[in-house]
Amino acid sequence: MTGFSKYGVDVTEVTKPADDDILLAQVALGDRDAFSKLYLKYQPRLVSYCARLLNDDLAQAADIVDEAMFDVWRSAGRFEGKSKPSTWIYSITRNKLISWLRKTSEVTLGDDESLLAMIDPADSLEDELEMSDMKQQLVRLMSQLTTEHREVLRLTYFEDKSVKEVALLLGISENTVKTRMFYARKRLAQLLEKAGIVEFDF
Repeated sequence: MTGFSKYGVDVTEVTKPADDDILLAQVALGDRDAFSKLYLKYQPRLVSYCARLLNDDLAQAADIVDEAMFDVWRSAGRFEGKSKPSTWIYSITRNKLISWLRKTSEVTLGDDESLLAMIDPADSLEDELEMSDMKQQLVRLMSQLTTEHREVLRLTYFEDKSVKEVALLLGISENTVKTRMFYARKRLAQLLEKAGIVEFDF
């Protein structure tokens, strides 16, 4: 799986707990770092939800989510705060999914009710536990990465270090950190697919 790089957006930094309203306001001003944080926070969950309605077609789910997140990037300035940012982002994704299903006639949209049931799970304890379990599986799979790739993932994903901080810690350039992150996520995505884990995507 690739990241959002096809739209020229840097997705090398992993999100820290942050106020999504603030992040969206920053995105509206063209802040790509803020968008990267939103993308990496929501993309795994969105792919998981879409894949469940696409017979576990992870590739198509990722494409739909990328298109939805591109809409988030373009329309962040129109977010009025009438709902939670997470609800707004899920709504955009759901609409993209429904549109794709209608165009491809993959479902009879008497299934609309099940699609509309794709609600924001951000506050769901069950979902948080699922994400925690994914982290444990990631740790296991990361042992199969090279030392360099494992190190940048550990620092960014598990220790919430920024690209700049990782560069200083490892004594390498920020561009080198970004390159290692790209290939580390790509390799880890391959390992996840091989292990049959479709609910998480890097």
